[in-house]
Amino acid sequence: MRLREQFFVAVVLGGATWFSLLRIAESKNEAAVGSASYSLVSGHPAEREAFDALRARLASIGQGPFAARLGELAAEGRIRVAPALGAQRWAVFVESLGLVKRIYVRRTALLDPRAHLAEQGAVQGSFGQQQVFAWISLCGALRHELAHNDGLLEEYAAYAVEVGWYEELRASAFVKGLEGRQAETWQWALDSAVLSAREAARREYSRR
Repeated sequence: MRLREQFFVAVVLGGATWFSLLRIAESKNEAAVGSASYSLVSGHPAEREAFDALRARLASIGQGPFAARLGELAAEGRIRVAPALGAQRWAVFVESLGLVKRIYVRRTALLDPRAHLAEQGAVQGSFGQQQVFAWISLCGALRHELAHNDGLLEEYAAYAVEVGWYEELRASAFVKGLEGRQAETWQWALDSAVLSAREAARREYSRR
């Protein structure tokens, strides 16, 4: 076999091997979230609308860069909806074989954050407080998983990023500009989100 032919065969075999590994990695990712996940790029208008609304709301409260980053990842197919993801998770980052890195958001959490919150257990506060708390928690979870996507491996450290985002939001012009009942609602929701994340971080740290 000529050198050129040998090179061609090697390229074909290498490509086939890479493609096979990619399929295995995708299967491992799917298994980790209960399978049947789907992209936000096309189809599923309800999910896409909810995701776009989340990004628009983030931008409206001064979180434009965060919203833009989520949009970029979704356009690349790296944020997917996972209908079978358990109620204990808002979202999760999964990486397999160093080839497939994706953030999966639970379908119920995306479409109705408050309903997802109710599935997690007893819910305190007024209806309005629950709504804001649930939405903030969903965004905080996405910020948490984005930290993993960007290379932060330790779960405890990702919780620190999440808490930092809540405190950044608390110090924002948007929150500081709120008054009366709205201000009380957001402060209660932020206090609850920080408490939940810190408790989860403590549980994670205790396992180390």
